Amino acid sequence: MKKFWKKKNISAREKSHSNGKALAMVESMAVAFAITCILFLVCGILLTYTFFSEAAVPTFSLATTAFSAAVAGFDWAKSAEKKGLLHGLLAGLIYGVLLLTILGVLRGGLELSSAVILPVALAGGGIGGVLGINLKRS
Repeated sequence: MKKFWKKKNISAREKSHSNGKALAMVESMAVAFAITCILFLVCGILLTYTFFSEAAVPTFSLATTAFSAAVAGFDWAKSAEKKGLLHGLLAGLIYGVLLLTILGVLRGGLELSSAVILPVALAGGGIGGVLGINLKRS
């Protein structure tokens, strides 16, 4: 009987290349969350020592989410060969889901206003992915 499925021989170079991509994806997600933390600290300092209004915090939070997801999408797409939009959207999705999970754990649940985080993260990641793949080519 013939074998319909051939075992693919994966070289050590291909394994290390895929491990390098996975590591780059984890690192870019860590960078995105570090940026989020730094920007939220800046927001806290502005709230404490200036006349920065608390009414601006939700807008600042969404802008931070979009920017951090864009950074993650940019890094993911930069390490990809093609399909920058897809890699960026995936990075934004993972960033948004992780952020919502963290918020849900810290708050003891999610609010209705948290529903906007995922689309903003997807948009930011997609934009970052497109920029990452196009700037890599030039």
